[in-house]
Amino acid sequence: MSAFITILTTESKKEVRFTDKNQFDRMREARRHGDALMPVMNYCIRREDRFHALDCHWHSEMELFRVMQGTLTVQCGTDLFEAHAGDIVFFNSGELHAAVPVEAGEELYFEAIVFSPDLLCSTANDIIRVKYIQPVLDGELTVPRLIRAGTNLHESVSAAFQTAYTMLENRPPFFEFPVKAAMLSAFGALVQNGVSARISASKRAAADSIKAAIAFIQENYRSAVSVQQLAHAAGMSEGHFCRVFKQYTLKTPVQFINGVRLSHALELLTATNLRVLDIAMDCGFNSMSYFIEVFRTEYDATPLQYRKKLEEIKVPK
Repeated sequence: MSAFITILTTESKKEVRFTDKNQFDRMREARRHGDALMPVMNYCIRREDRFHALDCHWHSEMELFRVMQGTLTVQCGTDLFEAHAGDIVFFNSGELHAAVPVEAGEELYFEAIVFSPDLLCSTANDIIRVKYIQPVLDGELTVPRLIRAGTNLHESVSAAFQTAYTMLENRPPFFEFPVKAAMLSAFGALVQNGVSARISASKRAAADSIKAAIAFIQENYRSAVSVQQLAHAAGMSEGHFCRVFKQYTLKTPVQFINGVRLSHALELLTATNLRVLDIAMDCGFNSMSYFIEVFRTEYDATPLQYRKKLEEIKVPK
């Protein structure tokens, strides 16, 4: 099964190809979306890309996420809900989020716009920031996370999303004006339907603990990583940690660790001629048979079969 995904960005009209979904997630966390003057980027994951899950992650930008086909289970902070074709989801800055298809084996198909709050206003002495953006960032103003298709709110947000997405994808002359206007319109519609609220200290602490555990996995995946170590990094008991971790990531700690390891294994299978055994050891699998079993379960092929398929694919330069 091919795991190549195609991402359309505002930096180029060319398609950029990555070898696995976790590589895509890491790119989103590590790099700037757009640039300092225009901090916004659009993404597209198509059905043919066979992208099976959006693993739990976070970024400092906000995001509008539009489901194009099928039904997804979406985790957003501590909330869990279903999003159907046409629905739009809002992810706040720094908020843990993930998405998986409701039907097992169904590929994701979505479009997204990731943007810095700085796109909408100046960094200081701006009424939009003081009255609306900062309260949303601080959790004092809660805007709708799920914008259902067919509602009045969806009509407003969807129209703005489409304008911004089309402009970002095609980049015609002066495209910056309609993009910024559209994103202001979308955010304004969300704020008008928001309610005053305050995130409890316990929820904020839980999210920070899970982020710490995920960071520990990403930094130590080559070595043996135990639930005890992760619970310690999160400052929780093992039982409580496992419950909270799955609530936020939709995966058990072992499933998440294996996912990170598999993503790095895919990179090595694609970019090097290392033996499969060496790749397994380098990525933290201390058993060749277990590595092959986990790999086959995720990608419907053994590592050698997958490498052969990759060799048959000519990646555009």
